[in-house]
Amino acid sequence: MASSNYVRAWPGGTGEYKLALNYSPCFKPQMDAAKHGYQQILWLFGEDRKVTEVGQMNFFIVLKREDGDLDLITPALDGTILPGVTRDSILALSRSHIPDPSSATSLSTPNSLIPKIYTHERSFTMADIISQLASGTLLEAFGCGTASILCPISKIGYEGEDLVLPTYEGGVGPVSRALWQRMVDIQEGTRESEWSVL
Repeated sequence: MASSNYVRAWPGGTGEYKLALNYSPCFKPQMDAAKHGYQQILWLFGEDRKVTEVGQMNFFIVLKREDGDLDLITPALDGTILPGVTRDSILALSRSHIPDPSSATSLSTPNSLIPKIYTHERSFTMADIISQLASGTLLEAFGCGTASILCPISKIGYEGEDLVLPTYEGGVGPVSRALWQRMVDIQEGTRESEWSVL
């Protein structure tokens, strides 16, 4: 559920730090979201309802470009966004992705190779998300964090309506699935990576 009734982090505050005081104020808004049937709260900030984070996770959207490639967008680190390790890892994996099956950095699902991904760290609003859904360019949305790794989002409650995102088999889109699988493979040591030493 998207909400601007509460503020998770204020500019000049501690939102960019992993501190307990950034988590405890989230419990009440999270309980309110659960009462309305949502698992997480999508934090909005300001009159323009800028998207910041989802629950205690960083937030990403995947957009289809006119040329068939993809844009992966996450809010910029502006002092209100936690610079999470998982966020950084997803950006790094996406930037290194080469859509060629012979490349060690290519991302794929069992059914397809993921197109080229352009990563962006910039602000966007709920109005942007509504417009992207209406135009059919919004393909996926997900949260990421240390505990969850990656959590797909199927709908966003906003102003009394559900914004339903594209659905995929198993509830996870191809980009989310490929990134999640690569992260797990690195964590479990089934794929060599400069991030881990076996």
